[in-house]
Amino acid sequence: MKKVLASLAVALLVVPCVRSEEDTGKTKFDPAKVVGAWTITSGERSGDKIDKERLAAKITVTKDTITILAGPDQKFVIGYKIDSKASPATIDMEIKDGPGVGSKAQGIIAGNADGFKLCYVVVMDEKANRPAKFESTKDNNASLYVLTKDKK
Repeated sequence: MKKVLASLAVALLVVPCVRSEEDTGKTKFDPAKVVGAWTITSGERSGDKIDKERLAAKITVTKDTITILAGPDQKFVIGYKIDSKASPATIDMEIKDGPGVGSKAQGIIAGNADGFKLCYVVVMDEKANRPAKFESTKDNNASLYVLTKDKK
């Protein structure tokens, strides 16, 4: 369970998996649209679906951090930077507080004000490959998460 949460925490920035203008590169990704409270609607790691129960967490995104509350004693604070000039937009993340401090991930992100998706790999060495597509397979060892905006 901790491994799933740590993996989730390394990069929980993540929109329905339909092709949108953000996916096709016609519109630049707006990093301000990820600010707010989010719910994870689905997740995969290395091509395997993650059970909904394991995805239950409170996620709050500010302009430079993602905070994940996965339980009373499981809090992660992740710093992130988005390059919206890339197509798709890229995201670099690092756990700043919580289990796995210092762990890094690199990925891609797309979405809008209602939801976003994130596909990333944990950086184990300098040869980590940022995903090129929004897919999680055994070969690319990527994690893919889809989040929707919490309703007020």
